[in-house]
Amino acid sequence: MTPKRPSTAKKKTARKAKKPRGVGLKKHLGHLRVAELRDVSTFWTGVEQINGTKAELVKTLHGLMLDEGTVYRRVRTLTRKVLDVLLLLLRREGYASDLPGLFQRLPGQEAVALEYHEAEAGLKALFRRGFLAEASDRSMAATNGRVIYTVPEELGEILTSLFREETRTIGSVMSLEEHAAAITSTERAKLRAGFPALGPHASPEDVQAVLGEDGAPALFDALDDESRQAVDYVLARHQGFVTRTDWSRRKVLKDIRWDRKAFCTALEAAGIGTVARMTLSDYGIACDDEVFVIFGEVLKDWLDREDPGAEGIQARGAEILRPGCDLVADLCAFLEHVRRNPVRVSRSGEVYKAGRRKIQDGFIFRDSFLAGPEEIWGEVYVAAKTLEFIDTDDEGFLELRPEAERFVLLPLEEKVRELYRIAIEQPGPRGRSLHQHELRKMVADILREAPTRWFHEKTLATFARHRYLAQLDALGIEERHRDRFFSAYFSGKETPADLLDELDSHWLKRLHVMGFLEAAVREDAIVAWRLTPLGARVLGAEINDVETGLQPLLVNPDFEILVLPDGDVTDVIHTLDGFAQRVKTEDVVHFRLTKDTVESAVGAGRSLPDFTAFLQARARGDVPQNVLYSINSWAGSVTFATLERGVVLRTADELSLERILLFPEMAELLVRRLGEGEALLREAPTDRKLLAAMREQGIEVQGP
Repeated sequence: MTPKRPSTAKKKTARKAKKPRGVGLKKHLGHLRVAELRDVSTFWTGVEQINGTKAELVKTLHGLMLDEGTVYRRVRTLTRKVLDVLLLLLRREGYASDLPGLFQRLPGQEAVALEYHEAEAGLKALFRRGFLAEASDRSMAATNGRVIYTVPEELGEILTSLFREETRTIGSVMSLEEHAAAITSTERAKLRAGFPALGPHASPEDVQAVLGEDGAPALFDALDDESRQAVDYVLARHQGFVTRTDWSRRKVLKDIRWDRKAFCTALEAAGIGTVARMTLSDYGIACDDEVFVIFGEVLKDWLDREDPGAEGIQARGAEILRPGCDLVADLCAFLEHVRRNPVRVSRSGEVYKAGRRKIQDGFIFRDSFLAGPEEIWGEVYVAAKTLEFIDTDDEGFLELRPEAERFVLLPLEEKVRELYRIAIEQPGPRGRSLHQHELRKMVADILREAPTRWFHEKTLATFARHRYLAQLDALGIEERHRDRFFSAYFSGKETPADLLDELDSHWLKRLHVMGFLEAAVREDAIVAWRLTPLGARVLGAEINDVETGLQPLLVNPDFEILVLPDGDVTDVIHTLDGFAQRVKTEDVVHFRLTKDTVESAVGAGRSLPDFTAFLQARARGDVPQNVLYSINSWAGSVTFATLERGVVLRTADELSLERILLFPEMAELLVRRLGEGEALLREAPTDRKLLAAMREQGIEVQGP
């Protein structure tokens, strides 16, 4: 049988039951009796005796209840339980619900912390104060006859705006996904009108539903001209985040004034961003202002589509600066210089200018606007002191510590990892900062996610700042800032703009110096950054299209070695830096083997057999025999001598020495025997019990 179609009246009833209609404020006030209007007027005006006709009362109340300041002050007088009921109503579609509907748990919403009688009392209190319209829904009356409570539309919009400023999280301001999960059902219904792919409830698919296939450019094109100009300005000049204070300093768009409500409405309706009051002082960030924000997901989509790629970098004629392992080579060269030459320092521990200039002349790091000799010297000397490679003797000269010898023999990745470990903990230009420490780690995470990407200009720093601000609560920054006096990091009052500037102007350049980032530059300006193969290995990122283990070496009979740019050659260059002098650093790196460099390498503990095996394995063709013969000859001319500190114990004969060493305490002091009746001790025996026991056996120890 074919089922009967419902009548038109029934279909209309069903439609009404599915989506309750809103109630206008003037209509709501008009339905109230005069006595009820006077009670409501007493609450909103604070005057006990209110006289006047119904029309006059409605007009007065209508004006008061549309004033945002008045609504804010009246809401502040409500008790906590009544406020909770009002918040629940505002989250329902159309700001309407019956009493049992308040206890229906919405997706992403915590369980209602109200008893049934508390919710009922709260609804009555709100009705008496004019916040609610009370009506029987005919469709529901046909089934259960329950009353529908509705916040008038105009009042609901004002209350929603007020409560959003009080309850919205930083994440919901910075992130589209969190924003879509935090808005009310009524706001979501409005957003769905522009984005039909959005579901009725919050879900992880919300971001893609808003962006669609055309992404951020299509969202921007849907804006009105004034809003589009504001968005373009915020993207170009402030990387998607600007405070009202910074906006007021602009030198363009003077005819567009800051209008929080208009900006917020346009941005949120387009799914692009929002405008909100953001107070970050509790997190240690100087921001207590209204902010204009492009959602992180929209910003990322925009920047991803603007990414020029490797072809775009080449088309712009940019020069690629590849730092490789140059800083490590300069640090090792400095340690070798200290080992072989006297380097005098001042009382403050600084190397005198003449000695420093001599050391800097041997640096091989390519001089550019990103880093010069002074910057490289700062990195080298700070690393040597922080890692305790050097110390100052009694005469004021630098001397190497055992840690330096260990470091020199480490593989390249281990050396760079130690430099990175201390760098990420060190203060920046504004001092030690909890925020910069966390942002630096966030930069590493972003590089790991896209190890082969060229990050255009400030894109890398922009991604890190946006992600950090969105995760302030997840990272527990408020609590960590509160406990800053018990932490190694002092959280100053940096502004959001400071966070980005310090990353872009300091940390990324420092990563370049350490060999993590290669820079595309043109006319002394950075075009883009990209992770190097060495940086990828240290950070644990995978770059599948970089070849290693090839044969990039050309070894000539005149002891010149050329390293061709054939895949990742950082390990090859690092090995050669230990045995040869670097002559030229360009795309093709030139080295020269000399007697001094080979002798220095062998003297520092490097293995010559390993080096010759390396040359034969990585060279194109056979290594010239005269080169192999000469380097073996040079290494063989190195004479090793060992100095030991200790105390010589000398006895009349071997038997007497044996008697003394029978004492366990004396045996522990033995370094080795020097001959019959002689032994080298680490130190002189001073224990009184030991000396007394030896005297009882007829042994008398004499000496200083």
